[in-house]
Amino acid sequence: MTIIQLEYLMAVANCGSFSVAAEHCFVTQPSLSMQIKALEEELGVVLLDRTKKPIIPTAVGEVVLEQARETLRSYNHIRESVTEMRGETAGKMRLGVIPTIAPYLLHKFIHTFVK
Repeated sequence: MTIIQLEYLMAVANCGSFSVAAEHCFVTQPSLSMQIKALEEELGVVLLDRTKKPIIPTAVGEVVLEQARETLRSYNHIRESVTEMRGETAGKMRLGVIPTIAPYLLHKFIHTFVK
């Protein structure tokens, strides 16, 4: 079991589709499918119900997904803690701008903001 496999499983569960999840993860759909299949084989269970659209987790898949969420949170927390200890500023920041004003204002400050 790898972090990548857990991330791919989360992506499919969140997107409800292998192809959309693959785009979200910047990988090919066959590669993503292969990793999830390998995870299912390792665990000896089916994690996703592929007969339904959108694709949904099976009962055991729900349990694995909850543990995967916790594991990925801990994994990301390790990176954040080390970055913080080194005195660096890092993390995700989301900026919301309504589309009617974005073309007129965003370019005026985004370059300075990124620096």
